[in-house]
Amino acid sequence: MLVETHLLGELYATRYRGQDPKYALVISHGFAGHGGIYDAFCTYYAEKKGADIWSYDAPGHGKSTRSTRPRGQFEFAEWAQAGVDFATHVQQETGLPVFLLGSSFGAAAAYSGTYADAVTATIIMGSAVVPGGPFLKELRKSLKSEAFQTVVKMLGRGARIDVDLTFDFDEDYGIAGAGEMKHSDPWNTWSYDLASWTSVFAHDPVVAIEHNTKPILLVGGEKDPNFPPDLIKATAEAIAGPVEWLIMPNATHQMMIYHTEDFSEVLAAYIQKHI
Repeated sequence: MLVETHLLGELYATRYRGQDPKYALVISHGFAGHGGIYDAFCTYYAEKKGADIWSYDAPGHGKSTRSTRPRGQFEFAEWAQAGVDFATHVQQETGLPVFLLGSSFGAAAAYSGTYADAVTATIIMGSAVVPGGPFLKELRKSLKSEAFQTVVKMLGRGARIDVDLTFDFDEDYGIAGAGEMKHSDPWNTWSYDLASWTSVFAHDPVVAIEHNTKPILLVGGEKDPNFPPDLIKATAEAIAGPVEWLIMPNATHQMMIYHTEDFSEVLAAYIQKHI
């Protein structure tokens, strides 16, 4: 298997190319992470399923911070565009059909890039963070209000969101020791400014969910405390077009990490229907 590192502008990615790949995956990680957290999954999947995988660090995350921008600062429109740019680049370089795979909060970026010509279909893992979906509907109204946007303009880059105070990864991942494991990785992000955080929830995608026409699969974990099966189902049903949903038995939040083999089978079976 070929493993390479790439820079697309300021965006960093690791490529995992299996033997004779028939399709490519572009992976968008979630909050606090970076593309490298899925190294074991990418290695396994590329070798077993023969895929060409590009796992990128979102703007302001991991190694995609080569300018003067501090880690934890971004505009979500940049993050969504990063997935589109990588999908376009990969298709041009390889000629393969490209699938977006969004994990947790990276689902918002994956959905937002689904419209792109280079994207064949999108898979959303362990998340209902889809702009316009039921999980964000009420929150979006508040964050897009004139009053809150005034606060963001005044304090947005100075006010901080402490990840450790906001999330309990042992609880959120449903795995004891998950938080300690994340802290052992120096490329994870532990603080965001308010403007960056808000931009995720207030983002308006190029194609709203009621106008989607592309294939999308939402995969939830039966024991995911963050996005339970009913919420995954409701989110899938809120998106127009050929959308499917599936709940993995006994699975928790980070299926690529903690349920690698089972999730790989689900992913490969779905992709085979669209190539």
